[in-house]
Amino acid sequence: MIGVYFSGTGNTRFCIDKFLSEYDNSQTTYSIEEQETLEIIKKNDEIVIGYPVQYNNIPKLLQDYIVNNGHIWNGKRIFIIATMGLFSGDGAGIMARLLKRYGAEIVGGLHLQMPDSIGDVKALKRDFTANKELVRNAEQKICKAVSELKNGKPPREGLGVGAYLAGLFGQRLYFFWKTKQYTSRLKINSSKCPKQAITLLGKQVIEQNDVSKYL
Repeated sequence: MIGVYFSGTGNTRFCIDKFLSEYDNSQTTYSIEEQETLEIIKKNDEIVIGYPVQYNNIPKLLQDYIVNNGHIWNGKRIFIIATMGLFSGDGAGIMARLLKRYGAEIVGGLHLQMPDSIGDVKALKRDFTANKELVRNAEQKICKAVSELKNGKPPREGLGVGAYLAGLFGQRLYFFWKTKQYTSRLKINSSKCPKQAITLLGKQVIEQNDVSKYL
């Protein structure tokens, strides 16, 4: 089994690494951003794929990766890990439904709460001790999931109808537009940067102290 992941802060990669080390004492994990990953997926039939849920949806970068390479998922047996800061009704389910379109077999799903990277949401702010506890609980849950998978009864979190409804009405219905697109264009909100520490000059971002060098 190999691990494929999309991760912003490293939380999801940590979970995939832990899962594989428990499963077969390996850490053969690959980011979707690595060029070799597509070829590696083609050569392996068993995959654990992980990603952080964003507003109870699949990050646009990952969704495009799945769709644009739809032919490689046919016949793959896939276990899905969805990481989240607080809530995910069907985090594994939305990925499962997408992969099934391309012929994948979904063998199980797991939801893991991890320290969140969103800094401006009070509900997700935790101190170091609380975050450490989250990681410890996630590790224990991963160990249990691997044991159940090996015994032929893998967890199926987020894959049922109830989970779908929870995800749809809990978040996705109201925030679906948040993850519909992405852009490489940098935007600077000057109203939130009163000291104007950085500025956009043409296509370059420069510190205010260096502006004179470009004028």
